[in-house]
Amino acid sequence: MKRFTELFFILALAFSTIAAASEAMVAVPPSTITVTFTQENVPVDASFKKFTAMIDYEPAHPLDGRANFTIDIASFDLGSPEYNKEILKPEWFDAGHFPSATFQSTSLKATSPTQLIASGNLTIKGKTVPVTFPVTIKDDGKSRVYDGTLQIKRNDFAIGQGEWKDTDVLADQVTIKVHAVAAPLK
Repeated sequence: MKRFTELFFILALAFSTIAAASEAMVAVPPSTITVTFTQENVPVDASFKKFTAMIDYEPAHPLDGRANFTIDIASFDLGSPEYNKEILKPEWFDAGHFPSATFQSTSLKATSPTQLIASGNLTIKGKTVPVTFPVTIKDDGKSRVYDGTLQIKRNDFAIGQGEWKDTDVLADQVTIKVHAVAAPLK
């Protein structure tokens, strides 16, 4: 009987450890990061075509979760090769000195089984700003889909300097939408 109790205890401990461990996932296609800004009161949409993301989130243990994104600045696409080249210059993203932007979570807090609040540090052009934004979660087979919308101020990151710093022509507020389809690491 004692042996059975010990075996049961060991199996229960092993199972709880396995259940508590979350599985890191990476963003895969059709993941997207889109950006909307306003120029002369007209919304303009753009996107980052290249980024990597690692998300380690288990709904049963949300406080153990983390998310890290690295965005290739040179992949910013306004739909025009001429504009795409312009946006990489020092007064904009300064991609020569700052080739990537990052988001590193500091906490993921569940507000419901399908929603969480992500907090972390967003670094663009060498400037780091703490951010917080809502994220919805949807399981899709072996994948998990994360959708989040974040509002930032471009002047906090020195994006658009010189004549473009004025917020009358180019609004300060920028909306970033993240659609991350996360699949288990292989």
